Amino acid sequence: MSEVNAAGIELQFEDLAELFVKMGSTLSPTYLHGSITGVLSAGKRMTQDDWLDWALDQMAPTEEVQESHITILQGLYFKTLSELQDEGLAFRLILPDEETPMADRLDALSEWTGSFLGAFGATGVVQETSDMPATLQEILEDLAEIAQVDALSAEEQDADEDDYLAVAEHVRVSALTVFLEYNEPPATTDGETTVH
Repeated sequence: MSEVNAAGIELQFEDLAELFVKMGSTLSPTYLHGSITGVLSAGKRMTQDDWLDWALDQMAPTEEVQESHITILQGLYFKTLSELQDEGLAFRLILPDEETPMADRLDALSEWTGSFLGAFGATGVVQETSDMPATLQEILEDLAEIAQVDALSAEEQDADEDDYLAVAEHVRVSALTVFLEYNEPPATTDGETTVH
């Protein structure tokens, strides 16, 4: 499958969750998306075969993996990379929708953040946090706190939709910031230079 075709696949949490269940995986799409975002944000890239091996290792499916499953998983990789590279900041987190109870949404956001941090750290791109700019240190510390959010205690504090959306947006922008720090901007095809 070509990168262009795979990037055009519309991937929603609910559809991916259903696919994961069909594949016999107990892994959440949130976890897998956070992980691949962490790897890509560290400047690492995978071949299609390496990505599939890595994703299937994470998912540990108990059912036979079909070609349609592979197509969707490839789409997840390329869509995530394409959104991270998009100058319009199109990147979005794959999380449950607003119909999902707030406690479950908070758990998913915490899980996404934790898997992002784990995968980013596992790449070895940063040996010591003191080697990175102070802004990135602060971002990673914020993400570490969000990864530890306990949905039950947050519910007791009356976490509302606006608070949740603000934290989710902070996580999204933080992931983009880390990506931009460790990745070269895509080359322009018309000879123009990108101005920052």
